[in-house]
Amino acid sequence: NSNDGTLVTLDYGQGNLIKKGQRVNFWRAPTDNDFGYNMPLKLKKWKEATDNQNLMAFEVKSNGEKKVMDVVKLADNPFKVKKGLQLTTTYALPAVEGQVAITYSINNKGEVLVSTQLTGIDETLPILPRFGNNFVIDNAYENVTWYGRGAHENYQDRKTSALVGLYEAKVEDLYFEYIRPQENGNRTDVRTLSFTNGKGKGILITAPTTFGFSAHHQYNSDFDEGEEKQQRHTFDIPKRDLININIDQSQMGIGGDNSWGLMPHKEYQIPATNLSFSYMIRPIQ
Repeated sequence: NSNDGTLVTLDYGQGNLIKKGQRVNFWRAPTDNDFGYNMPLKLKKWKEATDNQNLMAFEVKSNGEKKVMDVVKLADNPFKVKKGLQLTTTYALPAVEGQVAITYSINNKGEVLVSTQLTGIDETLPILPRFGNNFVIDNAYENVTWYGRGAHENYQDRKTSALVGLYEAKVEDLYFEYIRPQENGNRTDVRTLSFTNGKGKGILITAPTTFGFSAHHQYNSDFDEGEEKQQRHTFDIPKRDLININIDQSQMGIGGDNSWGLMPHKEYQIPATNLSFSYMIRPIQ
């Protein structure tokens, strides 16, 4: 969609998978520990940067016989094309006075390399809760397989017991029902990730480096209580006819040294700086 720069159709012969295209995401629903150090207020610029992204430019290039991306190469398959398109959407982020761009490099196999670049970031800004993409696909693709840490949820500072392996689950089983709704269900150190329907058709997501993901039948905002705890419960959270996916370069740690003031350790924080990451979407036929 050239009006807002989002991907609106991705069809590999089973109909359109996409319900809502990629948006750059810097925010997570605050956890109990997050409320302890007033994260919703201290880091609120990044929620505003997630919610308010103003399209500045939309550029389309035809790459002819060239590689679509010369810089990003996947270990098992360099992204080479005979014919391809490269579409770049650039957004202003008024909340942090920076910019973010998403580039879609599409080859003649229907593979889409999604590259996100954050620029113009002042290092005096607060740390980022998260850096990744959020998008929504059709509910039919509810079968999830990932090679990474599992089977239970895990975060960068809470993953020792989650061993690297090949895991399968339904999307609804990735949801961890904390008694008070909050961020949940993340998986880290992922190498490959797929979403398939009952016929085994769908999409495969890979990246040059390990990544994190979560997937729910809820929007991220469904778990977000805002700047203050609302003391909701699991029965207040709707189950929606969709699959909401987060693909993250990184999400800050959960913390937990105490729940009334301490932030996650510094090594599990995401400093404010220019950042970039990429991942590839391939069809599973």
